[in-house]
Amino acid sequence: MKNRVSGYIAFLLALCGLLLGVVACSETSTAGGTTDENAVTEVSADEKAIMESKVDSIKILVQGEPADIGDFEIDSTDHWYEVKFSDVGEDYFTIEENDPYFACYVRVHRQDFGVQGIKSVLQTFFMTASEDGVTYHTKLDNCNDVTNCEKDLADFESSCESGGGTLYRHFVDCEAGELHLTCSSFKGHLSESANDILDHVAEKMKEQCMDNRQGQN
Repeated sequence: MKNRVSGYIAFLLALCGLLLGVVACSETSTAGGTTDENAVTEVSADEKAIMESKVDSIKILVQGEPADIGDFEIDSTDHWYEVKFSDVGEDYFTIEENDPYFACYVRVHRQDFGVQGIKSVLQTFFMTASEDGVTYHTKLDNCNDVTNCEKDLADFESSCESGGGTLYRHFVDCEAGELHLTCSSFKGHLSESANDILDHVAEKMKEQCMDNRQGQN
């Protein structure tokens, strides 16, 4: 099962032509958060673990120049980044189909504090943290869906804006059906466990899979 899911992820990324190198990145400062050395903060054990986790990620400029997540000196409209989780993850929900465009997988990566879902598009959620709190990152990669591209773009932008997030339009070409978007939302200190947050995100992705499946019938 894990090999098959990995194969579908590779299939989607291959459509995008992503030839990314692997760069280890432990990002601890994120959009929306600033550090005040004089401030008294309560950092939970989960937040410390998130700060110590190493999400393997990279941004690639159109010209081929790399940039780290959070590098605001570079225009994020010019590039996208790929996120790779170091752990294999656990299967949360699966719908198997011969056609990869109709298959659906949701996998939780607890070691890297992330969730990944495939339902014709690739959805990725992960958390980063600083002493100020936690930032949620939600990423959408749509590689070959001209029909739904404009709607996916509008829905993602609207959801990010209404949630108070910062939108990164890494790459948009709806004529080719290709989107690479990220919404980063600073949440402050956690009010629930990291595992509960991951389960909520995974359940939401599962519901989206079921909604899409009902729409196809």
